[in-house]
Amino acid sequence: MGVTRKHSLYAVGLGATLLGGITRQSIALGSEVRREATSGETYARFQSLYAQKIAPGFSTKCIATALTACGTVGASIADMAGGLALYAQKHADGSSRTAGSNHRKYGFTRGILAPKNLTVDHRGDALLTYDAVVVYDGTNEPMVITDSVALPAGITDAERFTLGPVQIGGVTLTGVHNLSIDFGLDVVGESADSDIWDTFASIRQILTTIRLTGIDVEWLKAAAVPLAGLVATRANTAIYLRKRAKGSSFVAAATAQHIQFKASGLATIETPFEGQGSDGSQTTLSLPLDYDGSNAPLAITVGIALPT
Repeated sequence: MGVTRKHSLYAVGLGATLLGGITRQSIALGSEVRREATSGETYARFQSLYAQKIAPGFSTKCIATALTACGTVGASIADMAGGLALYAQKHADGSSRTAGSNHRKYGFTRGILAPKNLTVDHRGDALLTYDAVVVYDGTNEPMVITDSVALPAGITDAERFTLGPVQIGGVTLTGVHNLSIDFGLDVVGESADSDIWDTFASIRQILTTIRLTGIDVEWLKAAAVPLAGLVATRANTAIYLRKRAKGSSFVAAATAQHIQFKASGLATIETPFEGQGSDGSQTTLSLPLDYDGSNAPLAITVGIALPT
């Protein structure tokens, strides 16, 4: 028969926000089909679908837009006007992409969209990954597929962010080569009455961890991060993502277009010295976050100037 259809990803709809800069999309159905051989027989005579845990996810480089639409503690999909939408963009045989109402939409109306991790390397672009736990609303299937739809207009891709200044516990870290934030959202879907689909979703706990890797072995030092660790507060801890300028290098430091993360926790040096061959050695710092009783352990400011 040969190939008759081909699709690729498109922007992601977060309610009224059309999120560009998408590098990955996926949907896992999580179908649990059970079977067993009985009566001493070799083969199973009965099998059935016991559960489905539908889990869409995506990654984007449009960090500021994504964090504004869905912050560090996730967002209710039901509160997004139009819900969460992923698209399969149809290719045109003999050309590039098909125009008009020829594409496929995967829609989700209830559940929680949660940030999973943010990673960025020296001279790289920050990448933010989201996963969703979707649930059944009692009427519509958790995932509604619509064929022959037009792609929403207004897609943009005008954001890139990379490593900026880092201060942990009042100590400015130099030689940073990698930042990773594991947002640590434990999102749980619940069901009862032997329903196949979950009908309730909530966040059980949030255990965020920040890790920094650099080439300065003197991060581990009494005047920097002591062996027993360094207390970090939101008042003395800030990590910045520096915005790149389209067609140039960076947006000016004084321009309020960069991103700031404020955090509180106990910083320790996880790996004080690691090297291989003649390559430069690396040091890794771990900062598991904690709650001070008033402020969220991790706070974001989108649109801020870099410190001078």
